[in-house]
Amino acid sequence: MTVRIGTRASNLAMWQANAVLEALAQHGIEAELVPLSSTGDRSLGGQLSASVGQFIHAIDDRLLAGEVDIAVHSSKDVPVDVDERIEHLAYLERGSTNDLVVVRKSDGLPSFDDVLNNRSSTPLGQVLEHFPAGATFGTVSGRRQSFLLSQRPDIIPLAVRGHVETRLSRLVEGRVDAVVLAEVGLARLNSVGALDGIKEGLSAFRIDPSDWPTAPGQGAIAVHCTRARAAELEPIRAILNHEQTERDVSAERRLLKDVGGGCLFPAGIGVKGSEVHLRVAPENWRAIFCQGSVYTTFRYAGPMDALSIELPVQPLDKPGMKGVGPRYVSTLNSDRISRVLASHDVPMENVPVVDLVPLLDRWPSGFLKAYPSKRDWPYLVLTSPFAAKCAVAAAEEHPDIGRIPWLAIGEGTARACFRLGVTVAVCARARNARELGAYILKHFSRETSLYLPRSDLAAPELEATLREAGFGVESWVGYENKPKAMEPIDIDPLDVLVLSSASSARSWAENGLKVPHEILCMGENARSTILSLDHFNEARVSVLDGPTSESLVDWWQEHRMD
Repeated sequence: MTVRIGTRASNLAMWQANAVLEALAQHGIEAELVPLSSTGDRSLGGQLSASVGQFIHAIDDRLLAGEVDIAVHSSKDVPVDVDERIEHLAYLERGSTNDLVVVRKSDGLPSFDDVLNNRSSTPLGQVLEHFPAGATFGTVSGRRQSFLLSQRPDIIPLAVRGHVETRLSRLVEGRVDAVVLAEVGLARLNSVGALDGIKEGLSAFRIDPSDWPTAPGQGAIAVHCTRARAAELEPIRAILNHEQTERDVSAERRLLKDVGGGCLFPAGIGVKGSEVHLRVAPENWRAIFCQGSVYTTFRYAGPMDALSIELPVQPLDKPGMKGVGPRYVSTLNSDRISRVLASHDVPMENVPVVDLVPLLDRWPSGFLKAYPSKRDWPYLVLTSPFAAKCAVAAAEEHPDIGRIPWLAIGEGTARACFRLGVTVAVCARARNARELGAYILKHFSRETSLYLPRSDLAAPELEATLREAGFGVESWVGYENKPKAMEPIDIDPLDVLVLSSASSARSWAENGLKVPHEILCMGENARSTILSLDHFNEARVSVLDGPTSESLVDWWQEHRMD
């Protein structure tokens, strides 16, 4: 009998499957690889963090259908709960369990090859010292994101899709400042020359495992079979299975199940014999991070029999406000910005004056069938935090929206997506539509299709700029602006009014709310609207320069602090 080995078709998956094939061949067992076609890969789509699990199920489904005899997976990608008809047949001897932070090559940093060729590691804090505020890290792993952000809440996580080689190419192109990847996969690809031509432009750090326990099962290759054939395939298990790896990985998976399977509490777990190293983030870590607060993680290193897991609990809270003195009065309605300002002794009160109403029936549906390849899929361009919230809701009704990559105008919009569980692919760090258009023109091929949801009051400049540049743009009204009916607000002349949009300015005027001497706004469109309304005639109007939080702090320190 020729053993049929099911696998994905990526270079890394094929390396793993070949390791199984060669081990069997050394014992005189004939085998062949049966890769899941690239068409099958593309059909799965979806957000990258979910896609890995889909691939596992897709290959195991071939076991159940009798198309293959065994299936080969990266053990770290196998969900805690697998189909009861599937059996863990064997674990090959484990490789490295470490993660690497990979960056573009820079003087003074260790080269990619140097890191792979030695065993030294760097504390996470020292690694992060090499990155400026607002640096972007390519990872969709909740574990990696939560550990990074617990120490550097200014970091912006981005979704870098595709195989390992594709992610490294995105790094070299400048789409992100760093990517976090499993060392074992990089080493395996490097051993067959798959990284030649890419690695020469890379530097890297191996994160100290005491700071950074990795995914349960990382470094191990798992082999599945159907439960019905487990006894029949016992001779294959005897050849492939490494008992210590099986014991360690099985213990890690049991601990992961104890903390909710990693779905609720992101967890890094490493077991070596009787010793365990564990780190767990709070269930609501995303919300805490997006609010601008700091969260702590539960950590343990020691004997397994002394482990008592205390799942971290940290409630959300509101930033404190000063009782007297001038303050920002803002229509942004951002707890995160309020908290950042409070940390600099700058008071802010949020006063939202516009209700934004999603129009989910207007969002496109079923459009991906028109695209032959993932490479051709459009980008969803999101121009505000509310557009982000609408997109997440729309993806529930129109799944294709959730499958394509998302591009956020700036950090606030990226964080709005992140809080709702979506990691955007691109953060343009633009302050307005003009800067966003310039970013897209600089970084994207004109062959890229762009999907642009907008409000009923949106200015046409962005869409016009993109069309004139040769982009294919699909645009629609995805949400409406509805002015709120407001009660009078006590405004001190020394307060500073922050108007986030033209619609907020109109609503403030329509409600006849008091106006202080100073107004700060976001973008020229908002400024033009403010200047056109008689209600604001007595105020001085300025446009924020730079990222919102930093600009507000800088302005206050220059104009309001003694």
